[in-house]
Amino acid sequence: MGADCPVEFDTTGARCVTMLVKIRARLAELPVGGRLVVVSDDPTSVYDLPAWCHMTHHAYVGVSHEGNIMRHTLEVTPDSVRTATGRPWARPSSEDA
Repeated sequence: MGADCPVEFDTTGARCVTMLVKIRARLAELPVGGRLVVVSDDPTSVYDLPAWCHMTHHAYVGVSHEGNIMRHTLEVTPDSVRTATGRPWARPSSEDA
């Protein structure tokens, strides 16, 4: 699973926090350069995912639209920041380690 073979991850029906918790776990499984294509029907995902990638230093590659379905491509970078389990916007505390 590398940049040449992106993993598709369906999050339709999930909203921001739930979606980010699931995405965080999937990205943690990928190597540097690995890409995750997040399928979403959440209209706020076009704002949430680029902002989250910026905060965690993942690369937000882009989005394509097919009706109300969006496919966001995210990439793990060498500088990606690990976030807390269950709190995808926060760095882990000593309890999360």
